[in-house]
Amino acid sequence: MVKRSAIPIQPAPEPKRRPRKLPWLGGLLLLSSLLLWFSIQEPSEELDPQRAAKLQKELEELENAEQYVLLASQNTWYPCFPCTGKKRIFLLRGQVWKYGVTRKGEAGRYGKSLAQQNLIYVRQYQGPWQKCLKQEKIKIYNYAVHPENLAREQPLIRPPGNKQDN
Repeated sequence: MVKRSAIPIQPAPEPKRRPRKLPWLGGLLLLSSLLLWFSIQEPSEELDPQRAAKLQKELEELENAEQYVLLASQNTWYPCFPCTGKKRIFLLRGQVWKYGVTRKGEAGRYGKSLAQQNLIYVRQYQGPWQKCLKQEKIKIYNYAVHPENLAREQPLIRPPGNKQDN
């Protein structure tokens, strides 16, 4: 009989495990670093001169807008958008047909079409676009209590030429 020694059998040591590094975490950090770097860099090229001129023109227009009124130039029939049951309304010379806002002035907004429509353009306020919009809204909403409107058999909620309250 063969004698076995009393040496205990030891299991093989387990290999040391390195903590798993998430490969996507490194990529994410690199990507966010690049994005941050590019976002704080000044553009190396200047804006195309035509685009720069267009931008400047539009910014100036926003500061130099107009709020206007279109008045009837003749005693005649005009289209009526807020009218119920009829599509036209009879206006007397000088009565309000529409309030509006433009950045391009009368010629840029209407060209020569107003004379053909029997309308007169009158600028009521000039200034920044947002202030002109406020003036327009005030006048459109207050049209409901305007004396010329209250004199009608059926007063309108807004001027005949304004399709909406803006």
